[in-house]
Amino acid sequence: MLIDCTIDCMIKIMIKIMIKRLIIIILSLVPFSVLTEVNSWDCHKFDGARIVAEDGTELGEIGPKWETDSIYNESSEYSSSWSSESIFNSDNEYGNSYSNESVFNDSATNPPKIISEEGEEIGKLSIGPSWDNERYNPHDIKYTCDWD
Repeated sequence: MLIDCTIDCMIKIMIKIMIKRLIIIILSLVPFSVLTEVNSWDCHKFDGARIVAEDGTELGEIGPKWETDSIYNESSEYSSSWSSESIFNSDNEYGNSYSNESVFNDSATNPPKIISEEGEEIGKLSIGPSWDNERYNPHDIKYTCDWD
């Protein structure tokens, strides 16, 4: 009888430990998925925001594709693959995969800043790293805000 209780008690203790570990794992993963995501209610803060490189170069604006200087406007110099002031030019420091100033280098130390219409820094325009909640992916903004 004592052995049965001991085995039952051990099983209950093991189950409690496993449940606690599972809860810790789930809670540690939730903030990363929430922090790296652009939410539709954030679109207003990006609309009309300027993109400015570390060296002060203007790289266009964030906003609907019909806006003249929008990086999502296919006719804009800021969305082209040839312009020296476009984040989509993979041959310049703002659009390649290795520059410290590039949007598309997830390890970049100085990606372009996103500056609101009021002049406040919203964050950085960058594809990563995913744990950095100060960085916003241009593709996430485009599709979440329906600016394509």
